[in-house]
Amino acid sequence: MKKNKQATPQYTRAELMHHAEALFAVKAEVLYGALYEAAQETFSIEEAKERINQFMKAKVKG
Repeated sequence: MKKNKQATPQYTRAELMHHAEALFAVKAEVLYGALYEAAQETFSIEEAKERINQFMKAKVKG
């Protein structure tokens, strides 16, 4: 018996940025930076959280 995997909901950049503070406790500008180089147009909440974590840990080039 196979379990049916439900597809993770996907959200556009605009939707995520509009709710950045409520969902991720970061300003929209941080989310913008985290998603800046991503080729895809939609993201799950978990994907966005992972990108934010990577972005916040990245060293500043100077």
